[in-house]
Amino acid sequence: MSKFFTLFLLTLLTSLLPLYAQVSLGLRGGYTVSATQIKNSQGYKSNSLGTSSQLTNLHADLIINVPVYKKLYFQPLVRYITKGAYLRPLPSKQGIFVESANQLKLHYLEVPLNMVLKFPVSLGKIVIGAGPYAAYGLSGTYDLDLMYNGSVVSTDSHSIEFNYKDRGIAPGAQLSRFDAGANLMFGLEFNNLMVFGANLSRGLLNLDRTSSAKITNSYFSMSLGVLLNREDY
Repeated sequence: MSKFFTLFLLTLLTSLLPLYAQVSLGLRGGYTVSATQIKNSQGYKSNSLGTSSQLTNLHADLIINVPVYKKLYFQPLVRYITKGAYLRPLPSKQGIFVESANQLKLHYLEVPLNMVLKFPVSLGKIVIGAGPYAAYGLSGTYDLDLMYNGSVVSTDSHSIEFNYKDRGIAPGAQLSRFDAGANLMFGLEFNNLMVFGANLSRGLLNLDRTSSAKITNSYFSMSLGVLLNREDY
Protein backbone atom coordinates (compact mmCIF):
# COMPACT_ATOMS: atom_id res chain seq x y z
CA MET A 1 0.00 0.00 0.00
CA SER A 2 2.89 2.38 0.71
CA LYS A 3 4.20 1.76 -2.86
CA PHE A 4 0.72 2.49 -4.21
CA PHE A 5 0.57 5.79 -2.29
CA THR A 6 4.01 6.84 -3.59
CA LEU A 7 3.02 5.90 -7.15
CA PHE A 8 -0.19 7.94 -6.77
CA LEU A 9 1.79 11.06 -5.79
CA LEU A 10 4.27 10.63 -8.64
CA THR A 11 1.46 10.13 -11.15
CA LEU A 12 -0.32 13.24 -9.88
CA LEU A 13 2.78 15.44 -10.17
CA THR A 14 3.84 13.96 -13.53
CA SER A 15 0.39 14.56 -15.03
CA LEU A 16 0.72 18.26 -14.19
CA LEU A 17 4.09 18.79 -15.93
CA PRO A 18 2.65 19.30 -19.45
CA LEU A 19 0.36 21.97 -17.99
CA TYR A 20 3.17 23.87 -16.25
CA ALA A 21 2.43 27.10 -18.14
CA GLN A 22 -1.10 27.04 -16.74
CA VAL A 23 -0.33 25.64 -13.30
CA SER A 24 0.79 27.62 -10.26
CA LEU A 25 2.73 26.21 -7.35
CA GLY A 26 3.07 27.53 -3.83
CA LEU A 27 4.48 26.79 -0.40
CA ARG A 28 2.87 27.51 2.93
CA GLY A 29 2.82 26.38 6.53
CA GLY A 30 0.88 27.08 9.66
CA TYR A 31 -0.95 26.16 12.80
CA THR A 32 -3.08 23.05 13.37
CA VAL A 33 -5.63 22.25 16.08
CA SER A 34 -6.53 18.55 16.01
CA ALA A 35 -8.58 15.98 17.88
CA THR A 36 -8.79 12.18 17.67
CA GLN A 37 -12.17 10.80 18.65
CA ILE A 38 -12.13 7.36 20.29
CA LYS A 39 -15.21 5.42 21.32
CA ASN A 40 -14.99 1.81 22.44
CA SER A 41 -17.34 -0.90 23.67
CA GLN A 42 -16.40 -0.21 27.32
CA GLY A 43 -17.96 3.26 27.06
CA TYR A 44 -14.71 5.21 26.82
CA LYS A 45 -15.15 8.31 24.65
CA SER A 46 -12.62 11.07 23.98
CA ASN A 47 -13.61 14.65 23.21
CA SER A 48 -13.52 16.55 19.92
CA LEU A 49 -12.44 19.92 18.55
CA GLY A 50 -13.21 22.87 20.76
CA THR A 51 -12.55 20.98 23.99
CA SER A 52 -9.57 20.55 26.31
CA SER A 53 -8.55 17.39 24.45
CA GLN A 54 -7.46 19.19 21.28
CA LEU A 55 -3.78 19.11 20.33
CA THR A 56 -1.87 22.00 18.70
CA ASN A 57 0.94 21.52 16.19
CA LEU A 58 2.36 22.73 12.85
CA HIS A 59 1.93 21.64 9.23
CA ALA A 60 3.57 22.33 5.83
CA ASP A 61 1.98 22.38 2.36
CA LEU A 62 2.86 22.22 -1.31
CA ILE A 63 0.00 23.93 -3.19
CA ILE A 64 -0.89 23.11 -6.80
CA ASN A 65 -3.45 25.23 -8.73
CA VAL A 66 -4.82 23.79 -11.98
CA PRO A 67 -7.33 25.90 -13.98
CA VAL A 68 -10.39 23.90 -15.01
CA TYR A 69 -13.00 26.34 -16.31
CA LYS A 70 -13.22 30.10 -15.73
CA LYS A 71 -13.31 30.53 -11.91
CA LEU A 72 -13.17 26.79 -11.21
CA TYR A 73 -9.82 25.22 -10.23
CA PHE A 74 -8.52 21.85 -9.14
CA GLN A 75 -6.30 22.46 -6.09
CA PRO A 76 -4.53 19.39 -4.69
CA LEU A 77 -2.15 19.78 -1.74
CA VAL A 78 0.74 17.68 -0.52
CA ARG A 79 0.66 18.23 3.25
CA TYR A 80 2.81 17.07 6.14
CA ILE A 81 0.66 17.23 9.24
CA THR A 82 0.53 15.99 12.82
CA LYS A 83 -2.88 14.88 14.09
CA GLY A 84 -3.83 13.64 17.54
CA ALA A 85 -5.26 14.67 20.88
CA TYR A 86 -4.94 14.68 24.64
CA LEU A 87 -6.92 11.63 25.72
CA ARG A 88 -9.26 11.54 28.68
CA PRO A 89 -7.78 9.48 31.56
CA LEU A 90 -9.26 6.06 32.24
CA PRO A 91 -11.29 5.71 35.44
CA SER A 92 -9.01 5.15 38.43
CA LYS A 93 -9.40 2.33 40.93
CA GLN A 94 -8.38 2.75 44.55
CA GLY A 95 -5.26 0.79 45.49
CA ILE A 96 -4.61 -0.40 41.91
CA PHE A 97 -2.09 0.82 39.33
CA VAL A 98 -3.81 1.80 36.06
CA GLU A 99 -2.16 2.56 32.70
CA SER A 100 -3.82 5.36 30.73
CA ALA A 101 -2.75 6.92 27.43
CA ASN A 102 -2.30 10.69 27.55
CA GLN A 103 -0.95 12.59 24.54
CA LEU A 104 -1.41 10.94 21.11
CA LYS A 105 0.47 12.19 18.00
CA LEU A 106 0.05 10.75 14.50
CA HIS A 107 2.28 12.06 11.69
CA TYR A 108 0.82 11.91 8.17
CA LEU A 109 1.60 12.73 4.57
CA GLU A 110 -1.80 13.94 3.40
CA VAL A 111 -3.20 14.78 -0.03
CA PRO A 112 -6.42 16.88 -0.05
CA LEU A 113 -8.01 16.94 -3.52
CA ASN A 114 -10.08 20.13 -3.54
CA MET A 115 -12.21 21.74 -6.22
CA VAL A 116 -12.20 25.49 -5.58
CA LEU A 117 -13.78 28.67 -6.89
CA LYS A 118 -11.71 31.87 -7.11
CA PHE A 119 -13.45 35.24 -7.02
CA PRO A 120 -11.40 38.34 -8.02
CA VAL A 121 -11.42 41.26 -5.56
CA SER A 122 -9.30 44.40 -5.29
CA LEU A 123 -6.66 42.70 -3.07
CA GLY A 124 -6.45 39.52 -5.16
CA LYS A 125 -8.78 36.53 -5.07
CA ILE A 126 -11.11 34.91 -2.53
CA VAL A 127 -10.89 31.11 -2.66
CA ILE A 128 -13.51 28.67 -1.37
CA GLY A 129 -13.71 24.93 -1.95
CA ALA A 130 -14.08 21.39 -0.68
CA GLY A 131 -12.99 17.88 -1.46
CA PRO A 132 -11.82 14.51 -0.15
CA TYR A 133 -8.41 13.69 1.29
CA ALA A 134 -6.25 10.61 1.65
CA ALA A 135 -3.42 10.32 4.18
CA TYR A 136 -0.56 7.91 4.81
CA GLY A 137 0.69 7.43 8.37
CA LEU A 138 4.44 8.00 8.64
CA SER A 139 4.86 7.47 12.38
CA GLY A 140 3.18 8.05 15.71
CA THR A 141 3.83 8.34 19.43
CA TYR A 142 1.80 8.39 22.63
CA ASP A 143 2.52 9.12 26.28
CA LEU A 144 1.43 6.42 28.70
CA ASP A 145 0.68 7.47 32.29
CA LEU A 146 0.95 5.04 35.18
CA MET A 147 -1.71 6.16 37.66
CA TYR A 148 -2.37 5.22 41.28
CA ASN A 149 -5.40 6.46 43.22
CA GLY A 150 -6.06 9.08 40.51
CA SER A 151 -2.51 10.52 40.54
CA VAL A 152 0.15 10.14 37.81
CA VAL A 153 3.12 8.16 39.16
CA SER A 154 5.21 8.10 35.95
CA THR A 155 4.95 8.82 32.23
CA ASP A 156 6.65 6.95 29.37
CA SER A 157 6.68 7.74 25.64
CA HIS A 158 5.99 4.92 23.17
CA SER A 159 6.10 4.57 19.38
CA ILE A 160 3.01 3.46 17.50
CA GLU A 161 3.46 0.47 15.23
CA PHE A 162 0.74 0.77 12.59
CA ASN A 163 -1.05 -2.51 11.81
CA TYR A 164 0.21 -4.13 15.02
CA LYS A 165 -1.67 -4.55 18.27
CA ASP A 166 -0.72 -1.96 20.88
CA ARG A 167 -2.28 -2.20 24.35
CA GLY A 168 -1.05 1.23 25.43
CA ILE A 169 -3.67 3.40 23.72
CA ALA A 170 -6.56 1.01 24.41
CA PRO A 171 -6.77 -2.74 25.12
CA GLY A 172 -5.96 -4.55 21.88
CA ALA A 173 -5.81 -1.37 19.78
CA GLN A 174 -4.65 -1.90 16.21
CA LEU A 175 -4.38 1.28 14.14
CA SER A 176 -4.57 1.49 10.37
CA ARG A 177 -1.80 3.41 8.61
CA PHE A 178 -4.29 5.02 6.20
CA ASP A 179 -6.73 7.84 6.89
CA ALA A 180 -9.33 9.41 4.62
CA GLY A 181 -12.12 11.96 4.87
CA ALA A 182 -13.38 15.32 3.63
CA ASN A 183 -12.51 18.96 4.18
CA LEU A 184 -13.80 22.48 3.62
CA MET A 185 -11.42 25.35 2.84
CA PHE A 186 -11.32 29.13 2.59
CA GLY A 187 -8.41 31.19 1.34
CA LEU A 188 -7.06 34.46 0.02
CA GLU A 189 -4.55 34.94 -2.80
CA PHE A 190 -3.09 38.44 -2.63
CA ASN A 191 -1.78 40.37 -5.63
CA ASN A 192 1.74 40.25 -4.13
CA LEU A 193 1.61 36.38 -4.33
CA MET A 194 1.13 35.92 -0.58
CA VAL A 195 -1.55 33.34 0.30
CA PHE A 196 -3.66 32.65 3.37
CA GLY A 197 -5.70 29.51 3.92
CA ALA A 198 -7.96 27.90 6.52
CA ASN A 199 -9.58 24.50 6.41
CA LEU A 200 -11.72 22.19 8.50
CA SER A 201 -11.07 18.48 8.04
CA ARG A 202 -13.12 15.50 9.24
CA GLY A 203 -11.90 11.92 9.04
CA LEU A 204 -14.47 9.41 7.80
CA LEU A 205 -12.32 6.28 7.98
CA ASN A 206 -12.28 4.25 11.18
CA LEU A 207 -8.61 3.87 12.12
CA ASP A 208 -9.28 0.89 14.38
CA ARG A 209 -8.59 -2.40 12.58
CA THR A 210 -10.10 -4.66 15.23
CA SER A 211 -13.72 -3.38 15.10
CA SER A 212 -13.60 -3.00 18.89
CA ALA A 213 -13.61 0.82 18.74
CA LYS A 214 -14.28 3.75 16.46
CA ILE A 215 -11.29 6.06 16.03
CA THR A 216 -11.40 9.10 13.71
CA ASN A 217 -9.33 12.24 13.15
CA SER A 218 -10.40 15.85 12.74
CA TYR A 219 -8.55 19.17 12.63
CA PHE A 220 -8.73 22.88 11.90
CA SER A 221 -5.74 24.62 10.34
CA MET A 222 -4.61 28.12 9.37
CA SER A 223 -1.78 28.63 6.86
CA LEU A 224 0.35 31.44 5.44
CA GLY A 225 2.67 31.18 2.45
CA VAL A 226 3.60 32.35 -1.03
CA LEU A 227 2.84 31.36 -4.62
CA LEU A 228 5.95 30.66 -6.72
CA ASN A 229 4.12 31.71 -9.88
CA ARG A 230 0.62 32.68 -11.04
CA GLU A 231 -1.45 30.57 -13.41
CA ASP A 232 -3.20 33.70 -14.77
CA TYR A 233 0.05 35.39 -15.89
